[in-house]
Amino acid sequence: MLSEENKILINEYLDVAVNASEDMERFVNLLSDDCVWALMPPGIEIIGKESVEKFVKFAMRSRKHNNAARVEIKNWFTDGQKFCVEYFHAALITVFKIKVIENVCLVCEMNNGKFTKINEYVDTSGSKLIALGLKLFSMIAKIKKIKITKTL
Repeated sequence: MLSEENKILINEYLDVAVNASEDMERFVNLLSDDCVWALMPPGIEIIGKESVEKFVKFAMRSRKHNNAARVEIKNWFTDGQKFCVEYFHAALITVFKIKVIENVCLVCEMNNGKFTKINEYVDTSGSKLIALGLKLFSMIAKIKKIKITKTL
């Protein structure tokens, strides 16, 4: 059964994703302090809200959105404790001035109106740039002091 807290969480996430995807403060407020973000590929876990916040801010800092490059929710469902959302994430990579589109699926565990674990599955077949960034992420994480563990 979907609690009222988790219903509010899902609605807030969907609104942020579509209408305010660059508002990282608003997104970070949806995370528990001990949140874990698993990123596939490259098969790593980002541990704790502070590190997840560094990760999402780093990932989104190089992207801009507009009417032609934005998040489009394709499907979502919940069983009350888990929330799964599939979306296309189109963005302008500011450094290269190119548009990338990635197909993403998030499987999120929820507790008391916060995300406690997020498993992100990224289809990198549509963007070599995104694939390269994910391959280099372990190295980037060390530089940015993002706490990670290898899962695969």
